[in-house]
Amino acid sequence: MSIRKPVVAMSWAMRQNKKIDAVNFASEIIKELNNDTEIEKIIFPSIGTLPFVSEVTKDTTVLLGAQNIAPYKHGQYTGEYSIESLIDIGGKYVEIGHWERRELFGDTDEIINKKVRLSLENGLIPILCVGEKDKTDDYHEIELQLRRQLYIDTLDIAASEINKIIIAYTPKWVVGKTLAASAPQVHKVGEVIRKIIADFFTDEAAQNVRIIYGGSVSPENTRLLVKDENIDGVLIGRFGSDPKRFAQVVQVIEEIKENAD
Repeated sequence: MSIRKPVVAMSWAMRQNKKIDAVNFASEIIKELNNDTEIEKIIFPSIGTLPFVSEVTKDTTVLLGAQNIAPYKHGQYTGEYSIESLIDIGGKYVEIGHWERRELFGDTDEIINKKVRLSLENGLIPILCVGEKDKTDDYHEIELQLRRQLYIDTLDIAASEINKIIIAYTPKWVVGKTLAASAPQVHKVGEVIRKIIADFFTDEAAQNVRIIYGGSVSPENTRLLVKDENIDGVLIGRFGSDPKRFAQVVQVIEEIKENAD
């Protein structure tokens, strides 16, 4: 690990949708964790439970984010979730560009760019999900896909702002599957993303931006996935969607950080 602060984020998708379930789940997460602040620990509850979970995470080291926001702050956008609502309950992060949003709900890179810029303009941290669609060993093709995504997703963002974004490498072909991408591929793609950021912005921006991996992350594979200078943490989905397993992932990354110091 590097001097960049490590990140462990968990997206609940639509798994805990009732108030009592979400509150109990968040409470268990907090109970399982220590108060260490060396690791940035973030949870993304289902949208409807955000206000209730915010009461649980208040004054703890577990930080709160939304899985999605509207690309506009307010207005006549029926059914959308406003960034103003997220700020009002103390949310600090926004998950943007997950493959489910891209594929199921039509979030184009242009829409994603609006959401990223809106988040930054309002002092929130976007976790920007990017990655190739189909499994391939051709890193040139992976790089081309990432360049297309990142060029549009970060359009009109200043080099001084890019390190406020957390980039999550989340290839579509691992979403909902049983196996994560191989550690060597994750490490190589982390290096590729830094190269792209250096080309689009500056070498300093490339070194400062945090890159995490998401896709079938578990306590069992975290050590291999994160044991590389280019990878700063993980975005956990269903395989880590248990308070004890979440805490185990945090512990693994804490150990890696300590050994790197």
